[in-house]
Parts: sequence; C-alpha cells; structure tokens
Amino acid sequence: MQNIFFFFDDSGTLHISNDVSKFVYAGYVFTSRKDIDSARVRYTNLVKQIQKALKTSRELKACRLRPKYKRALYNVLRRENSLALVVDIARTYDKILYSSHSVCRYKDYILKIVIQAEIDRLIEKNILNPHDDISVFIYIDEQFATTDGIYGLREALKEELQFGIINYNYSRVHTPLFKGEVNVHLSYCDSRVNYMIQACDILANRIYCSYKYKKSQLRNIPNHLCLTFP
Repeated sequence: MQNIFFFFDDSGTLHISNDVSKFVYAGYVFTSRKDIDSARVRYTNLVKQIQKALKTSRELKACRLRPKYKRALYNVLRRENSLALVVDIARTYDKILYSSHSVCRYKDYILKIVIQAEIDRLIEKNILNPHDDISVFIYIDEQFATTDGIYGLREALKEELQFGIINYNYSRVHTPLFKGEVNVHLSYCDSRVNYMIQACDILANRIYCSYKYKKSQLRNIPNHLCLTFP
C-alpha cells in the first residue's frame, strides 16, 4: 500500500471585503511518514529556538512574526515538495462569495483540484504507481466544517481518483488516476499542537504577502506546484 500525505493552511479571507483580493491555500506533500518526521523535527527545533529568543510559549503565527523569523521558518522546509492554490477574488462569481455555504463548497472544490493535480504529477514522475492501492491522508487547519462537508470532500476525492468522472452535460469522461483501491482520510487539526500545520501557515502567509506587498520574488519556491482560480 502506497501513501501520500497533504497538509494545508490558508491565508486571507475568501470574501469580497478582502482588499488584497487574493485567497491562498498552501501546504506540503509527502510520500512517507519518515519524511514527515524529518521535516517536523527540523521545523519544531527551529520553532523552539525562536520561542526561546522571543521569551514566549505561544504558537508562532505568521501574522504576528517579524519578517526575519518568518523567513527562517520558511527556509527550514523550502526544499520540501509544496503546493498552493490562489483564488483571484475579483474574478470569482458573486454567488460564491455571498454565501458561507457556497464558500465552503468552493474551498472543497479547489482543494480537490490541487490534490488531484499533485497526485497526477507524482504519477508522471513515477513516484506513485497508478496500479497499486493508495491511502491519501489530508490534514487541514481546523475550521468550521459540517459533517456533510468533511464527508463530501473525502467521498468526492475517492470517487474521482478511483472511478473517474462522467459529465453528462458535456459528454466528457475523465478516467480515474488509479486502478487499485483508493482510501481517503481527512482530518481537521488544531494548529497549536500540529507543527506541520504551523509550517503551512508560514508558507500560505508568504504567498499571500507576495500579492499584498507586490513582491513576486516571494513566490519563487523550489519543488512547488501552484494553481490559480478561477
């Protein structure tokens, strides 16, 4: 059984009042627990060093940190495989933005797209085998989510990865990415006790700030997949 692990956090608000007009999901992807443990240890050690320097035990949230600390926390994982999706709010339908239920559904939709794109990329690079069974683990920063929402995203991913999509309106068929069994596990996490989610907060904030302060060089990230919506 092969495994793939995704960690995500967001930056900005998916709402018309967002003056930067960008919403970002960003995170890291791993194909082994050993690699996760290595990344977590490196990140945790640096967090504790910075907490000691700042004389605090609080979570190091990007929005409260000086640039030099955010840069250091980003750099410790900069060579890991990462991914992001950026929503241009000005180009997003009003009917999505003015309903909290529609916003939640749209977030699920774009997460599903970027996860599928990354899995497809890893298949093309022969890192994942489309003929083997796979377990997909997704960890997202804790947020308001109904049981239906969690079930919907998990089941939609499983169905599309294992069985593909048939769009009757456009007479299109998208073939499944895997021939074997696909298991999808989705968890919402408390960032206060999850260092990988904290690392995602730093990455998402970096990408968001690249638009806020018009510093495109902040988006020059190695081993990185970024999709834009709509």
